[in-house]
Amino acid sequence: MKQFLGLLLLLCSKPVLAQHHTTLHFINDDTHQSIPGVTVQVRPTGTSAAADSNGVAVLPGLKPGKYAFQCTSEGFREKEFSLSVGERDTTLTVILDPMVETMQDVVIASTRTNRLLKNTPTTIQVVDREDIEEGTAQSPANIRELLTELSGTQVQQTSPVSGNVSIRLQGLDGRYTQLLKDGFPLYGGLSGSLSILQVPPLDLRQVEVIKGAGSALYGGDAIAGIINLISRTPDTTLHLDAVLNQTDKGGTDLGGFFSHRGKHTGLTVMGSASRQNPVDVNNDGFTDLPRVRQGTVAPTFFWYPDDSTTLRLGVNISTEDRNGGDLQAVEHGADSLHPFLQRNHSDRDYYQLSMTRKLRGQQSFTLKNTVGYFYRSIEQTTGGAGGLATTGFSGAEVSSFTEASYNLTAGAHDVVTGIGLTTDQFKPGGSQGNLGYTHNTAGLFAQDDWTLDKKTVLEAGARADVEHTLYFLPRLALLYRPVRPLSIRLGGGLAYKLPTIFNATDEEEGYQQVYPIASSVQAERSESANLSVNYQGHIGDDIGFTIDQNLYYTRLMHALIPQEDSLQRGWLYYLNAPGPVLSRGSETDARFTLERFSLYIGYTYTDARRVYLSGDPQLPLTPHHRFVSTLTYEAEPHWKAGIEGFYTGTQVLDDGQTVRDFWTNDLMVQHTWGHCSLMLNVENFLDTRQSKFGPLFTGTMQNPVFQEVYAPIDGRVISVAFRYTR
Repeated sequence: MKQFLGLLLLLCSKPVLAQHHTTLHFINDDTHQSIPGVTVQVRPTGTSAAADSNGVAVLPGLKPGKYAFQCTSEGFREKEFSLSVGERDTTLTVILDPMVETMQDVVIASTRTNRLLKNTPTTIQVVDREDIEEGTAQSPANIRELLTELSGTQVQQTSPVSGNVSIRLQGLDGRYTQLLKDGFPLYGGLSGSLSILQVPPLDLRQVEVIKGAGSALYGGDAIAGIINLISRTPDTTLHLDAVLNQTDKGGTDLGGFFSHRGKHTGLTVMGSASRQNPVDVNNDGFTDLPRVRQGTVAPTFFWYPDDSTTLRLGVNISTEDRNGGDLQAVEHGADSLHPFLQRNHSDRDYYQLSMTRKLRGQQSFTLKNTVGYFYRSIEQTTGGAGGLATTGFSGAEVSSFTEASYNLTAGAHDVVTGIGLTTDQFKPGGSQGNLGYTHNTAGLFAQDDWTLDKKTVLEAGARADVEHTLYFLPRLALLYRPVRPLSIRLGGGLAYKLPTIFNATDEEEGYQQVYPIASSVQAERSESANLSVNYQGHIGDDIGFTIDQNLYYTRLMHALIPQEDSLQRGWLYYLNAPGPVLSRGSETDARFTLERFSLYIGYTYTDARRVYLSGDPQLPLTPHHRFVSTLTYEAEPHWKAGIEGFYTGTQVLDDGQTVRDFWTNDLMVQHTWGHCSLMLNVENFLDTRQSKFGPLFTGTMQNPVFQEVYAPIDGRVISVAFRYTR
């Protein structure tokens, strides 16, 4: 009997001994990181397996022979290959190529629930790290270049003298865009027109843009939308990034970033310095590029007392001098022949403190606080029969933001609730003491992201702010995915903005002869709705594409408009418009990839009108049509080249004059070796300039009257950037 059992065991063990393990390790071809969750199917056996969190899939029991393996993972191109399995265990590394839709796998911070973009009902545009690195090499001093390429986002120069700019979303004025840094509302008010010119991109991980009324998320100012700048955080790998950029028009930028994390502490440090020499491009005697001296340093300290707690303390110190006007006056000082000179000086200092504590289960508590100080002075010199005349404006703005929030994931619900307090105090200097104000706003908010089923997610939120008046701000968004490659998003909400004198009109006049805001003036309010459709797919085996179509509608009520005092000529006061401003339009984005080529096409149609005026005229400096295209070629790991085209349709100026359309084009070539790269960038290589269409000023050299800026005035700019990264 024992001999029979032994023989039986021996016979059963032969097929077991003949079976071996086949191990596959999946790697992302772009990031060289492991890919978890890859599904592997084996033919003809029908055996299947899924890769674990380390990107490893084990297939036991394959007898010696030749098999076909099919590997699939969301966000990557399907891969098939044949493999002969022998008498021993087999281990193989499999490289998967990411598709365009991997952008859908980034984590979104702006909606507070930290969901993946593909699972977020709110329509969001994301500028990823790769695009930020390219923009950093082209413009290390500020984020203007990053935002210019986004469809539906218009970077508008507001002053031909100082070069200040604003960000317009959905055709609305730049003061209606709320600019955040890691969810902290740091920019606006007195600093609004300088915001994007004073934010270096070196420490940014990604940029998130939410268009439409969004005060339910972060309070006031989000009439047209939100731009949230997300910072890089340290990890155990030491990172060092340095860039030097030089332009042919006298601009020099130097910047650096460092980050590293130990067991309990981490550190990031960002610093930048920029200078721009004054340049008169069109030889009319006035600067088209002002004289700029700018510096920023921003260290951030991280403390991890345990695995559940992160504390973060960041400090930002920046200063800037920006002088424009008569070229002779800028270079040598004002005199009777060359008197016109505008001097801008600003200092910005703030700290950011945050603490996040993970609680039991899927719960967390976050506390944020920031206090910022911004000082600005504007001094303008003109000439006349009585000699030189100088007017000035100065002021200091002290703002703070404090917020406590609680996050909970329970079943199909991702919930966040919180309270916050925002303060904004402006104290003018000199004789403008009556322009000062103080705003203290307390708020409560709640939001629930409810996954109804595999295809549907509902996001419902609301905020209640109190600043003398109660502002109730609901927000609703729905995501529906009828099939895997198709996503449909529908959303809407309300927003408000407290009235202040800070806008492009008053800034051009140096905030002279302006009355303070009357107590009868109401807050500006907006309501908006948007519908977006996203489709991702393939054409054949090689071309991947994603298409986004977005329709939007925004209604702005109680818009703040300037009126000239009939009794005091030249003095302005503000009141609420008697009717609404309507902005409606569409945005179309398409991205295609074919091996080493990538093509992006963006088209924006905007119909923004002042319904409160007779004939419903179009909003000034808001083109009906805008087109963006970018074609890039990458021969990794050494070469990258790209060409961009930007079309801006006809626009209407404030006086009702219609101005012509125009094209601008950029060219970029980059070579990388080891940790170093060298980039040649030619912006506006066709040298499109507004001065070719007409004069930039009227009047005299002593008292010029400048035209509104609707096209580039600096012309072609050639730059070379050297970058070191490790």
